[in-house]
Order: sequence, then C-alpha cells, then structure tokens
Amino acid sequence: MATTRKLALSGLAALLAASLAACGDGKEEVKQKEEGKQAEASASAGPLTFTMMNLYSSPEPPRADNPIIKKIEEHTNTKLNITWIPASAYNDKVNVSIASNDLPQVLMIQDTKSSSIINAQRSGMFWEVGPYLKDYPNLSKYNINESVLNNISVDGKVYGLYRARALARQGVVFRQDWLDNLGLAQPKTIDDLYNVIKAFTLNDPDKNGKNDTFGLVEAEDSSSGANAVGLTGFQTIAAYYGAPNLWTVQDGKAVPEFMTQENMEAMKFYKKLYDEKLINLDFAATKSSKQQEQFYQGKAGVILNTLDFVITGGSELKKANPNAKLDIVSRIQGPKGERVFATTGYNGMFVFPKATVKTEADLKKLLGFFDKIVDDEMMYTWTWGIEGTHFKKDASGEPAISDQTAYTNDVSPLKQLPSYDGALMIWKGKGEADNKFRTMLKENEAIAVSNPMEPMISQTAVEKGTELNKIIADARIKFITGSIDEAGFAKEVEKWRAQGGDQIMKDYTELAAKK
Repeated sequence: MATTRKLALSGLAALLAASLAACGDGKEEVKQKEEGKQAEASASAGPLTFTMMNLYSSPEPPRADNPIIKKIEEHTNTKLNITWIPASAYNDKVNVSIASNDLPQVLMIQDTKSSSIINAQRSGMFWEVGPYLKDYPNLSKYNINESVLNNISVDGKVYGLYRARALARQGVVFRQDWLDNLGLAQPKTIDDLYNVIKAFTLNDPDKNGKNDTFGLVEAEDSSSGANAVGLTGFQTIAAYYGAPNLWTVQDGKAVPEFMTQENMEAMKFYKKLYDEKLINLDFAATKSSKQQEQFYQGKAGVILNTLDFVITGGSELKKANPNAKLDIVSRIQGPKGERVFATTGYNGMFVFPKATVKTEADLKKLLGFFDKIVDDEMMYTWTWGIEGTHFKKDASGEPAISDQTAYTNDVSPLKQLPSYDGALMIWKGKGEADNKFRTMLKENEAIAVSNPMEPMISQTAVEKGTELNKIIADARIKFITGSIDEAGFAKEVEKWRAQGGDQIMKDYTELAAKK
C-alpha cells in the first residue's frame, strides 16, 4: 500500500516535470493561445456560480460587500456563494453535512485525519484530484510538493486541494526592547532562552519599577485530535531538546514522542519555569486569545508562536506601547544541534463532493478557479489588498499597508480561500522584520524534523486517537504543575498503551516496515 502511494505521488511529480519541460521547449506560445481561448469561452458562458463552506476565525464572518470578494469574482468570472461557519463549530458542522449528505460543491476540511473524513474519502464521496493538479500552472507551482501530497494522501490517493503552509513555521518571539533594557543578547541556546525568560520575570525589563512581568506566556493547546500536545509551545521546546516530531522509529518499532527521554527533558524545562514562577501559572486554562492579550499588554516578554507573529503581533503590541519592539529567533542550539519541528505543510484542504460536482468538466472549472486565485496578480492582492483601500505606493512605486484596520477586516479573513498563503514570497517594499521571518521559514526547512507517521493511517488512531491523546496531554500538564512525578507520568503512559496505544504502535510499526 505504502509502495503504491509512493509510486503514485512520484508519478504525479514526474508528470508535472514533463509538463513544465514541454512549456520550456517552445510550446509556451501555443499554451497561452489555448488559455486565451478558454478564457474567452468562459467569459461568453457567463460567471461560474458555485457553493462553498468555509470557516472564519475573525470576530465576524466576511461581509457580503467585502471588496476582496468583489475582486475575486471579477478576476475569475465567478459568483461565490460561501457559507461561513465559526472555527469553533466548524468540524462539527462538517461532520453533520457529510452524515446528511447535505454538501456544497466545495467543502473546506480542517480535521483531515478524522475517521469521518477518511471514511468519506475511502467510500468515494469526493473526487480524486491528484491527477489533475499538473494541468494548472499555479497549482503546479504551489500545491504539488511531494512531501505534502504524501502527508495528505489516503491509500496513495489525493482527494483534496491542500492549503499550503510553511513547513517550519514556529519560533521564539520576544521583546527586543526588553533585551536592550537589560543588556542581554538574543538567545542562541536552551540555557540562553531560560536566562532570558528568567530575566524578563525578575529584573524589571520594562523599567517601570514594579514586579509585574513574567518571562514566558503559555496557553492550552486548543487543537483537537491525536496530535494535540497540551500546550501551544511544547513542540517547539521539545524539538530544541532533540525530541522526535510526535513519532519516531527505534529498533524497527514505532515509538511515540512522549515515550522518549527528550520529551521528559522538555517537560522538566517547563516544570522549572512553573516552579520558579517564570511562566503564567494558569497556562493550562489560558486560551490562545488571552495568551496573546497578555503579551500585547506587556505582561510577558516571550511567546512561542509562528514566526509571522513578529508582524501580526507587532502591530497589536504597538497599539498598547508604540515604543515596543519585537524580534524573533527560530534556531536554538540543543543537545542534538539546531532542530525545529515540521508541520504537515498544509492547513486543511478543499474537497469536491461527487454529489454536487456531477462531472469531470465541473471539477475542472472549480480547479480552474483555485488556480486563478493564486496567480501573480491575486498573490499580490493577498499580500497587499487593494490599492487606495488597503495600501498605497510611494514615489518609487513600492507598496505599503495604509489602513491596517481595513486590511484586517477585509483581506485577512479571506485568506481562508487561496490554496497558498504566500508566506515564503518576499516582496519588494516589505519591511525588514517581514522579510526576515519569510527568509527564516525557507531556511528552516533544512533542519525541520517531520513526523514519519503523518501519511500513515492506523485505524485505531483514527477511532481512538483523540481520546487516547487526552491522557497524555493531561499527564503532561500534571507533571509540569507538580501533580504527578516521573513515575506518575509513566503510569499514564501505561494507561495510554493499555487502552489502545499498543495497537497504534503495532499498526505504525507494520506500516513503516512496508514503506
């Protein structure tokens, strides 16, 4: 099965290479003429109208008169009918829609490894889109990474158009002005990071003469599923200690990350912060929104987050303190050198139900829409918005955001639509901090540690993974807060094994052996 999957995905990449080579052999002009004819035919047929269900995480769903929606519809000759569901209720809504077969033509799937989604794919509910991606120039450029296709595949087949994300997104965000106030250098090692967190707690980094700061602000891991780890920054620290990314293979057997010594060292790091009150003591009950609010208010100086937080969080921080300055590091020297954990390379996927997308021709039209909204013109729009509304150009023609509120309200929520977020694209006009995080994302791919079991499907993990994982996530928090010791944590691991964990390890061991 694994061999078939690998061959299928390799074949897809080979087809793409052949297609691109053909374009380079003098066929570009013919291709452009064909695209022109297709565009004319599409225009004469009127706009493509279709339904979609997607999520929003902003306070309100995108409004009907959003100028970005108007731009999309004009650029693609479409009429969008999107049902926006709050992120907190989204997975439940998807499951209900699948169970009742009440489906839009385009369905965004967030929890791609849930049992209902995997069963739906195996039952033939959705179109297999893998073989078509090579036919679309922009999807070929952004959505045909073999590693990500492998991660999202089911039994060697790709049933969705994944929303590409950077593979190595996480790092350490900190108050550079606080470092400057204390005369400290940016952290390069785990010990350095601890010392910065400690100094930010004890040494009055904001120079207000009060003992009112702490070093690291943490929060509960609000994600669900078999990969939730209990708190938002834990995987970042675990990677610095050399821990595997959720799973590893030792002596031919699949072993979960929480059964390694490196995991224990990471937990001890957190426990030390907790015992010394260098972290918010209510972290286990802190939502990510509250975590960020505390950081913006200047109560903490370090947050473990995506590297682009230096931009998104920086603008919010400056509202409260115009003199605040953020910076980032992502490479921290640990026992095994510099390591970061790799994400899956995607954040959800778009699937096309056969019940509502009746023909291959209809599928191709929808794929054409997604191809068009990540062409160069639209990628520029996703980055800057609309000139005069969201950005202005200076005398040299370089763009800059002119209305951050309008950008946040109009552009940011619609970024749920494109299959590529443009995080790796470096644009002229971007500031130093913005281009810095984008460069880091690209460079960190070389030291990113992937989860070897991500593309493999254990039926036990599908059915019991979320429930079993909660045992470990809760035990990790109990260890950090001192409710249990190492022996107590080991007992929780045994509980995980007895209730289905051993079968998951057996499943993954067998699947890895066939790879």
